[in-house]
Amino acid sequence: MKITPDQLAALQLQQKNTARNTPGEGFAKALAQELGSESTAETSNAAPATGPMVRLDQALQAAMLQKPTEQTVMDKMNALLSKWEDYSQIIGSEDGNLREGYSLLADIRQNIQEVKGDLPQTSDQGLAAMVEELDILTTTEEFKFNRGDYLN
Repeated sequence: MKITPDQLAALQLQQKNTARNTPGEGFAKALAQELGSESTAETSNAAPATGPMVRLDQALQAAMLQKPTEQTVMDKMNALLSKWEDYSQIIGSEDGNLREGYSLLADIRQNIQEVKGDLPQTSDQGLAAMVEELDILTTTEEFKFNRGDYLN
């Protein structure tokens, strides 16, 4: 069987497409190339090349730290639900301390506001509905406290 240039071109194109479709590998190659070109630039011109790159890296790290991830929102929701359980135990017990319950309710209100601030960036509709329900429940409980429903 004879190999023709058309077959070679098709095989090379297929290999190139396969190499592009490998997830993460293209980025790793590009990063290695940039680091390689950066190291050659550093050897020839050390001070100017490192200054802007360090500032860019610091800016990216600061932006990543400020942007809440889905995991941090879920951790906040977990803490919020735990506080609701504590609140229900305090209010439900006969010897429950109403001052402690009210301060816990204020903490819950603050946590809900924090989660609401993080939600537009994660854009999870199911989670947004849950937070909205917890906000309504918190408002209702605050109203009950102010009205005096929990006084003996």
